[in-house]
Amino acid sequence: MNTRLISTLSAFALCAGAMHANAQVQIAPIFKDNMVLQQQTDAPIWGRALPGHTISVTVSWQENAIETKVSKDSTWRLVIPTPVASYDPQQITVSADGRSRTFSNVLIGEVWLCSGQSNMEMPMKGYSSQPILGGQDAIVHSKNDFLRCFTVGKAMTLQEQESCTGRWESASPNTTAEFTATGYYFARLLQEVLDVPVGIIHSSAGGSAIEAWIPREAFTREFPKIAIPNDISREKKKVLVPTVLYNAMIHPIAGYAIRGAIWYQGEANVGRYQEYPRMFAAMHDTWTKRWGGKRFPIYLCQIAPFRFSDQAGNAFLREAQMKIAQTQPDTGIAILMDTGEQNCIHPANKQVAGERLAYIALARNYGFPNLPYRAPEFRRAEYADGKATLIFDHTGSGFTSFGQPLTGFELAGADRVFHPATAAIVNGKIVVESSQVPDPVAVRYAFKGYIRGSLYGSNGLPVSSFRSDNWDDVR
Repeated sequence: MNTRLISTLSAFALCAGAMHANAQVQIAPIFKDNMVLQQQTDAPIWGRALPGHTISVTVSWQENAIETKVSKDSTWRLVIPTPVASYDPQQITVSADGRSRTFSNVLIGEVWLCSGQSNMEMPMKGYSSQPILGGQDAIVHSKNDFLRCFTVGKAMTLQEQESCTGRWESASPNTTAEFTATGYYFARLLQEVLDVPVGIIHSSAGGSAIEAWIPREAFTREFPKIAIPNDISREKKKVLVPTVLYNAMIHPIAGYAIRGAIWYQGEANVGRYQEYPRMFAAMHDTWTKRWGGKRFPIYLCQIAPFRFSDQAGNAFLREAQMKIAQTQPDTGIAILMDTGEQNCIHPANKQVAGERLAYIALARNYGFPNLPYRAPEFRRAEYADGKATLIFDHTGSGFTSFGQPLTGFELAGADRVFHPATAAIVNGKIVVESSQVPDPVAVRYAFKGYIRGSLYGSNGLPVSSFRSDNWDDVR
């Protein structure tokens, strides 16, 4: 064996699954001890090494090794067939010419990516002066070796990266405080209901725009008018720069086998709500491509009501997010009209956000199609006798206001001036009227920056803010 290869393999043995600049046999950094692999799939594993050499991977759940040759460009990649989920710990050994690295305490289960801006990033311990509702109690009772989280270290760059920082950790009172709160509550409910290990990969950055999470190729093809700078050192808000978070925080993990993703972002795009559905579609499509072409779902949280300086913009962004869930395949939305806080952009009730996302996954991905995971959704309004009768889809067993008056409804006539209106639940429909609008032509519900939702489906899930008009009145 030549001295160069011995040196290479020694570095490989010491790299502990991370990519190091000085190691020439490398494994993508998300592969570490304690990882969770997606069950019943062909899970890729990849890295770099000297061209022409053989990489061999053995796994504890099957006898035969899987081998591949390192390509001329120094990259290697192979897929591992994974078994059904189990609580039994497994091992994966990556070998090259007699030297090996073994990953221990590996679990087979369900894996989800959690991404977005600060509302996804917000940890179970909360932010300064912004606690998570019930967070301390949840942390204390969180010990669970079968719920694990890998948090990608925050970084930004204009070039696609192969390396990132992070480690897989099991939930416990010593670790859960740092987990994404929305992601933790999502994973906790899945783990409880499915009774299998659940792993979440957390990659988010506070204040970030959706553009920062989209690969460069999408801008060249879909958004050529959006300029990507050659240098971000002078950018005041780097998290708004296109591609920089995808490059540093998604690209290094792209391809790791997942069931799907959950997304909590939008506040940074309130002023650009018109293009948000196209941006989301571009992100979904390019992520799918970077994951090998196998389409996976992305379920999103609708941003909660908050007193933005641009009050109408918040409502229009919520509408844009609702449009995504209604028109784009492999999407769904958790409505948060009842969790908003007037003066805090980070709602404390992250349990509701995470669990409502889990309802969607359980119904759509895990064989619980009868689970009523969807609130009624506005379809159209019919006008007669000075009243607006509202027609909805997905009404289930009807509506409720939990015994409180319905509020937040408005009507407008041909003058396009909206006035407060009264509303009532009548024979499974919502009837709205206002003495100030004898001939209504448009209706809106909760179409404000900050407002408390009052209308729910009988399944207890809030109805999204909506409007029947198409009057773009954002200033």
